[in-house]
Amino acid sequence: MLKKWVFSFGIASLLAGLLSACGGGTNNEPAAKPQGSGAPASGSASAPAAAPVTLKLHMWYNVQQDNWDAVFKAFNQKYPNIKVEAVTAGDNNSTEYLKKLDLAAASGDQIDVMMFSSATYYAQRVGLNMMEPLDSYIAKDGYKVSDEYLIDPAIGGKTYGLPGKKVTFFVMLNKDHLDEAKLPIPKDWTWDEFMDYAKKLTKGEGANKRYGTFFYIFPTYNIMALANQMDDPNLVKSDGSSNMDNPLIRKSLEIRKQMEQIDKSAFPYAETASQKLNYRPLYFSQKTSMLLTGDYMIPEAGGTDKVPATFKSVFAPYPKVNKSDPTTTTAGSDMLSVFARSAHKQEAYQFIRWYTTEGIQLQGKYLSSWKKADLNKIIDNLIGGTKTPDMVDKESLLATMKNSIPQKLYIPPAYQDEADKAYASEVDKFNLGEQDLETTLKNAKKKVEEVIQKNSKK
Repeated sequence: MLKKWVFSFGIASLLAGLLSACGGGTNNEPAAKPQGSGAPASGSASAPAAAPVTLKLHMWYNVQQDNWDAVFKAFNQKYPNIKVEAVTAGDNNSTEYLKKLDLAAASGDQIDVMMFSSATYYAQRVGLNMMEPLDSYIAKDGYKVSDEYLIDPAIGGKTYGLPGKKVTFFVMLNKDHLDEAKLPIPKDWTWDEFMDYAKKLTKGEGANKRYGTFFYIFPTYNIMALANQMDDPNLVKSDGSSNMDNPLIRKSLEIRKQMEQIDKSAFPYAETASQKLNYRPLYFSQKTSMLLTGDYMIPEAGGTDKVPATFKSVFAPYPKVNKSDPTTTTAGSDMLSVFARSAHKQEAYQFIRWYTTEGIQLQGKYLSSWKKADLNKIIDNLIGGTKTPDMVDKESLLATMKNSIPQKLYIPPAYQDEADKAYASEVDKFNLGEQDLETTLKNAKKKVEEVIQKNSKK
């Protein structure tokens, strides 16, 4: 019976891994004794099991580069009978990691803790029954996820993971270019103002041209004006219906056309796609003045050995549609989950709870989703860990982080990748100037709704 389960589970997982490319016995030991609603993980566990346990954490991060050795050492000092070992290629490629994770699950390899870089990947594997529900552990620890964390990752009323690294989107700007154009650091701005800045920051012609901004090939950049909305910020609404009639999808495409094809204040999409341009070298070589990006760029803002920073970076909130709108930002996080077939579920939960509270702060590499984390200290650690800390403007960064309101976490359907690709197949033609806006919206709507309809029958 177990072999049959592993085989069926493996096939389904491998299929999911291919789609997303954009175990031992069970242990139902109850969770630790409650320590009160405000207690972090280190105080939430009873005495560790007598026998030593080694957990396997599957992820994509580089252990040394991202200071995971310090995390594992600190956890083991707190819980001497529990060790954590990373299973990772260390290449920071989260999509390739998913293929390896699915293969490991299909092969029956030891998996105790899994990480997911997006809600899409998290939701897909919840649908495959890969994760242990954590509600009983959380209840016995005596806290509510929504009280403790900025992001509540519940799906269908159940919690299958806890949020670690918080991802906030903002605009990163070259201070020298702003000063040259006599532009102030934006503290609250609209998309129209963002476009005006890009025009004023664009300079030169031909090979020496400097563009005001750059949009990468990620799906988010095709729904820019929609992506930071508080409700239904995606192609598919939270109730599973189509969001393709949302006027902000039209607005997003109008922004790209205006900037890439008319104002020519953003890198042409044709160059970005054909030359596989990357935002990091373009920004640090000063070929572009602004980046709409995420806080994963903070540790790089002061430069690295490979890509040094020769100018100061300042920060501004994610642009909004109307001046009267709240200053919101997309809500994202790395999710940490316990594998459903782990033989060490209690210990795996202990690590997840500890890491998402205390551990991530001492790691000093990421912003935390824990509401009680010391943001000022974390920012200091992030800036201090860069190659040239003086090149990072703490004041504008801290103000942006404090004043940006995280949207509600959108848990996408398991077929989100399929919907994104259907939409992108039409938007690519529009971004290349090969198809007009009305045709693009019409065809994209039809394709996305066909994906929804097909999957709703399953």
